[in-house]
Amino acid sequence: MNCPNCGSENIEFIANTQSKNRSCLSWILMFLLFFFTLGIGLIFWIIMLATNKKTITKTRAICRNCGHQWDV
Repeated sequence: MNCPNCGSENIEFIANTQSKNRSCLSWILMFLLFFFTLGIGLIFWIIMLATNKKTITKTRAICRNCGHQWDV
C-alpha cells in the first residue's frame, strides 16, 4: 500500500476503538416491542440495558514520511 499524498510505502496502521451508546430510535423500538407484546419484550429490554454500549473499531493508516492519515 502506498501513501496517496507522497507515494511512500513507509506506512503504519493503527486500530482506533470507539464506544457508542445505543441510539434513541433503538430505545423507542424496544419500548414499542415491550408495549405491544404485553411484557414478552421485557426480556429484550433487559438485554438492551445490559448491552447498552456498541464498540466500533476503525483502522487508520499513517504515512511515516509525510504524516498523512486516512481510513483503511
